[in-house]
Amino acid sequence: MKRRRRRRKRRLTKKEKLLITVLVLVVILLAAAIAAAACHSRENKETGEVRAVWLAYVDFKSLGLYNQDEKQFRKNAEAFFAEAEKNSINTVYFHVRAFRDAAYPSSRFPMSRYIWDREEQISYDPLAVMTELAHKNRMEIHAWLNPYRNHNMDEAILDPAAEESTEEILASVREILDNYKVDGIHFDDYFYQESTNLPTAEKMGNVNKMIRAVYQQVKEYGENLRFGISPAGNTGYCESIGADVRTWMSEDGYVDYIVPQIYWTDEHSAAWRKKMFTDTLDEWISINKKKLPLYVGLALYRTGKSEDDDPGWGKHSDILAGQIARLREQQCAGFALFSAKDFFREGAQKELENYRSELKAK
Repeated sequence: MKRRRRRRKRRLTKKEKLLITVLVLVVILLAAAIAAAACHSRENKETGEVRAVWLAYVDFKSLGLYNQDEKQFRKNAEAFFAEAEKNSINTVYFHVRAFRDAAYPSSRFPMSRYIWDREEQISYDPLAVMTELAHKNRMEIHAWLNPYRNHNMDEAILDPAAEESTEEILASVREILDNYKVDGIHFDDYFYQESTNLPTAEKMGNVNKMIRAVYQQVKEYGENLRFGISPAGNTGYCESIGADVRTWMSEDGYVDYIVPQIYWTDEHSAAWRKKMFTDTLDEWISINKKKLPLYVGLALYRTGKSEDDDPGWGKHSDILAGQIARLREQQCAGFALFSAKDFFREGAQKELENYRSELKAK
């Protein structure tokens, strides 16, 4: 009897060991899954600093993303992500709709001629590759759309008052969110043309209907997905083209974040502002009644260049570093750099060295 009991006990011990081993493996796998989900970004977006870059359609050729086969496209995209990693970027705004087109094979819109301009059909999916590489490099990727632009700059924009315009924009958003694991949808500063002869309130009302519809559409795909807009830095100009930034920054249901393009130094020659960057930043902070995450668009493209109206860019190589220090003092949530190709521009390298030093100071 005693022997049987001992044997039974030994068998039970083996089962317990097996059970413990299985439980440990489950815990490890769960931890890995949680880590993978968290690692799309190098920073927690609720508490960390967003460090974004715009990868615009005008960058595609410079970065080797134009008319390439899949192997070369992937290789050149990897080179971009390596440079973005070097510069501590954690978010990429990838231009997928610049002119009623698509930087992916679409059933509704033509392939962007800035990424593929050959007679034969493209054999791969640029957005799928970029999304895969962004997440592999622990970065977020947001699909960047210009909602109202037509097929080129010379054509009249889509009519913001027309329901079919909003439906086309929503169709574009749906197509992206149905097929790609992007982290959000991003618009920039192209709304009404300034010369449009309509009252400002009417322009803003028409644009707001579309913005609310897009916000609701995005949230139907998941509360974790974000919708943000990067308006021009001049709030008066914003309103003249129908960008109702004061409402977006004070009421629910419009955007999850805002990225004003404050592309000036404090040495800008504008007579109406003493310190163009600082005073403009302070204005945006003051109108942010809802305390939205405020990221600031910074002009990497102007660094190292002599400009008559804004001589600070040519005189100093620590403009971006100083602007980021100011953003941090004001407790802004991050910044975005325009644009990706300037990571490789020789004239920007000294500025980028100082920029990287400032980032390490956090």
